Amino acid sequence: MKAEITFDLVMTEDMPFVEGCYRLADGVWQVFMFRRSNGTEQVGIKQGLKWRSGVTGLNAILPHDAKIDKSVVLTVLSDALGVAEWSEVRGPDSMQLR
Repeated sequence: MKAEITFDLVMTEDMPFVEGCYRLADGVWQVFMFRRSNGTEQVGIKQGLKWRSGVTGLNAILPHDAKIDKSVVLTVLSDALGVAEWSEVRGPDSMQLR
């Protein structure tokens, strides 16, 4: 499956957190959020989240020592969503959608 992705921030080699949006197979834009665990949270992906605006998406909590960069985000999203190919596009801002 192919999908589109947009990042809210300029991506660097190791981000403290990442937010953006993705769209699967010409569907609606959904929000993703990535951050590291503070040490007390369970590491994993929470899918099917729904914000007050009605927008859906997912939240990924990585180990506290994990590196977060574009490659990691794309790999985790690919595995979670079954996406084989991403196209990076200019899309909506996740904060505006939420």
